[in-house]
Amino acid sequence: MGFALPPAGFMQSAMLVMGLDTALQRCSVAILRDGAVVGDQSTDMARGHAEHLAPMAAAALGQAGVKIADLDRIGVVVGPGGFTGVRIALSFARGLAIGVDVDVVGITSLAALAGNARDTDRGELIAPVIDARRGQVYAALYEKSGQCRVQPFVSDPEQALKLVVDAAQTAKIVTIGSGAGLAPFGAWRQSEGDQQIDAKVVAALAADAAPPFGRPPPLYLRGPDATPTEPSLAPRK
Repeated sequence: MGFALPPAGFMQSAMLVMGLDTALQRCSVAILRDGAVVGDQSTDMARGHAEHLAPMAAAALGQAGVKIADLDRIGVVVGPGGFTGVRIALSFARGLAIGVDVDVVGITSLAALAGNARDTDRGELIAPVIDARRGQVYAALYEKSGQCRVQPFVSDPEQALKLVVDAAQTAKIVTIGSGAGLAPFGAWRQSEGDQQIDAKVVAALAADAAPPFGRPPPLYLRGPDATPTEPSLAPRK
């Protein structure tokens, strides 16, 4: 998938696409018609995605002057990201598709972030890096065309650097995302693009995706930060 907005070939057919994201520190909805933005709602937030997503989707549809049934495709970020956040948008997208003839396309958070790095030169590679906490990062490596060199993975920053550098070989690397400033990534040039996911890019990537789609699963590269407490086997007093 390419990262241009609109992507190459997108204008060749009429298409109405909604993009959804709640995976990181933003809640955003966008609607593209034939590559043009006709609805755009976005708010940066650490919590509260579930309460804001439906009203924002309704507002974006109102801006575009369309209904859910008019959509040809829905693009949704499937992760990696916050365990709860990923589920919110994905469940919402699946709910919208119930009873409506609309395809749901899964877009990774790293591909969406890479799509924000439009200030790259020819031959430069894009390394989206997200702070995954616990001393780890989510990362991947893409060519400017959108071709994936290294699939999304989770590791400590040093191992991530090695994997990306080995795959890049001698190519220059541009980083983007909340983990891009973590050592040892600081030595690379950081993109001036949006460091949070843009639903307009999600919609554009979904529009450019090739079928079949099916039901996109969440992309969890590790378990949730919060785990249930083990029941105590000690006898009650």
